[in-house]
Amino acid sequence: MQAKAQEQELLLEFDVRGQIPRTIQSDSTRLRQILMNLVGNAIKFTHQGSVRIVVELDDSAGPPQLKFAVTDTGIGMTPDQCGKIFEEFVQADSSVTRRFGGT
Repeated sequence: MQAKAQEQELLLEFDVRGQIPRTIQSDSTRLRQILMNLVGNAIKFTHQGSVRIVVELDDSAGPPQLKFAVTDTGIGMTPDQCGKIFEEFVQADSSVTRRFGGT
């Protein structure tokens, strides 16, 4: 993702907050897919500025979980679009598909 960010002259930052376990139990394929899609879209829809990935351990309630946040200086999403982010692939707006593509 760094190469794509550099192509667009974007700063790609990765921020690890606190102590993160050396190993975790997860579905590595799905986790990788989710992060690649979120970061890839952040880069795709950001024309200047930066994309930041933050990871931290949340052990405040129940079993510990890793919490990821992807923020950018791009065009943003409406609350309705955010509510659909983990649904089967849909494009937020058909004009976006024509302009940016998507899978």
